[in-house]
Amino acid sequence: MQTARLQYDRIIITGASSGFGEAFAGTLAPHTAELVLIARNEAALRQLAASLGKRYPGLHAAALPCDLADETSLNTLISRLDSLPPGRTLLINNAGAGDYGDFADGRWEKIRSLLRLNVESLTRLCHALIPVMKRNGGDIINLSSLGALLPIPDFAVYAATKAYVLSYSRALGEELRRRRIFVTAVCPGPVDTEFFGKALNG
Repeated sequence: MQTARLQYDRIIITGASSGFGEAFAGTLAPHTAELVLIARNEAALRQLAASLGKRYPGLHAAALPCDLADETSLNTLISRLDSLPPGRTLLINNAGAGDYGDFADGRWEKIRSLLRLNVESLTRLCHALIPVMKRNGGDIINLSSLGALLPIPDFAVYAATKAYVLSYSRALGEELRRRRIFVTAVCPGPVDTEFFGKALNG
């Protein structure tokens, strides 16, 4: 029995070097001609791109290292994405970070970096790629969290950023539906990551 092939010329995944991002890349690689993998961890990113390229002949897997919380790095990434050939695109905004602890005791630089990554970079990438999708077709998946639905002490900023992602995705989805661009927010529960492991185990 053959697996249905998704109709995307290109799939762009942020936070692709591990966790959900790596899982998305491995699952969707057979369904596209081109994977664009984005993350800070250059070595892991390039290893994943090479592995998927060998496993699926004909797939072009590109590794684009980028710190999405850094404005200069994000601007450079968007310029590179703008230079890609036209094609039907799936954007998966998976990259994200969290911080655990009393809000008042948190370092502002770390909080600002979290806001830039979880909110600003996701919004900016959508803003940059939607015009391309309007011309060539495409869809968006944004990773939110069950934390978006509940006020969680010691996770205040993280939960708030994920609530933004959920609300933004719903509103954007309604706006783009008439253009047949579908926006989906995924709200997974706790997973075994370095961030949640540290928070839950103290």
